[in-house]
Amino acid sequence: MKLVQPSCACKVKSSQSMFSCLTAEQHEKLQSHTCHFFKKGQPIFQEDSMPTGVYCISEGLVKVTKLGSNGKEQILRIAKPGDFVGYKSLIKGSRYRASAIAIEDSSICLIPKAIFMELLHENVEFYQQIVHLLCDVIDNAETKITDIAYKPVRGRIAEALLVLDKAFVDKEHITLTREDLAGLVGTVKETAIRIISEFKHEKLIEINKRSIKIINPDGLVKISHLYD
Repeated sequence: MKLVQPSCACKVKSSQSMFSCLTAEQHEKLQSHTCHFFKKGQPIFQEDSMPTGVYCISEGLVKVTKLGSNGKEQILRIAKPGDFVGYKSLIKGSRYRASAIAIEDSSICLIPKAIFMELLHENVEFYQQIVHLLCDVIDNAETKITDIAYKPVRGRIAEALLVLDKAFVDKEHITLTREDLAGLVGTVKETAIRIISEFKHEKLIEINKRSIKIINPDGLVKISHLYD
């Protein structure tokens, strides 16, 4: 990990930014954040460690993961530029319940705990946005639990590819490993490889070495809506 000076999402004042509601004085407080470069595979924080701040993805992609009782990695979500990670444990005042790992070279900014908590207490609109963000996380978790219980693996992988296609929007191909794809949908690597091969033969996707390109999104949407 090394310090960098990227075009940080924390400095953006557009209407799409989580920080657009902050005052000029509050934006000044954000200048105390630090930005770091993480290489692919490098952890941003690890499960059971204590949070020191909130991480904002400026460039790259990050997987938020948790080890199951069987020792296998379960990917909870993929964080893309503009997303926060590590805020739930910080707000709760507890150790991290999951780990965050760069899945490609990434620039990530750390907003110190004191600054983040101060902004929550000072700015009602910012507080409400964080509450909405937490509600979205709960909604997504409930949907994922339902999908794992009732949706076939083919449907879960089809849906995951569509979501990943948006996360990799600036790239022509999805470069997530088969292990990570399996961890994202709650299956084993061998099953993920088999279904990806099926999708290729059905001309839903193209495979170039380890990368995937969606060529028939409508077909994947149809599969993603099928339940047992």
